[in-house]
Amino acid sequence: MIGRKRRKLQANPYTINFLEEKKTYNISFNYNKKYYSLEISKELYSLFDKFELEDISYMNKYDRHIEHLPLDEIQLHKRISNREKSLEETVIENIEKQRLYTAIDKLPQIQRKRIYLYYFNNMTQKEIAAYDGCSIRAVQYSLDIATKNLKNFLK
Repeated sequence: MIGRKRRKLQANPYTINFLEEKKTYNISFNYNKKYYSLEISKELYSLFDKFELEDISYMNKYDRHIEHLPLDEIQLHKRISNREKSLEETVIENIEKQRLYTAIDKLPQIQRKRIYLYYFNNMTQKEIAAYDGCSIRAVQYSLDIATKNLKNFLK
């Protein structure tokens, strides 16, 4: 017996086979909890085979081309933020980062340290003030001046 190991739609209740030893075509299915196996003509076998191939084509199209996730704001945001960057975008981004790091290196030591702690280490102004032993206002002022200096350097 040559059975076909194909994907099938869940709604497909039958299996078609070619019985090589008998040179016959066969269809089998369950109905009312009983198993039936019937001999069919080659033409009918070809028709069922065609239906199975159409089902497989539909399933492949569904798997590859139809959206399976709900498209809410969160999913759309993830798609936008996770899209693959082009080579030009990557090069431009690297150049801009290099310019930024060069500009940060030109800042006075205290401003440079506070910029790194605030923007790159994600520390709060309160945590930076405790770390440096100064007031929160001093950290705010230092970050404001550093930001203005960076804007001037990057013009």
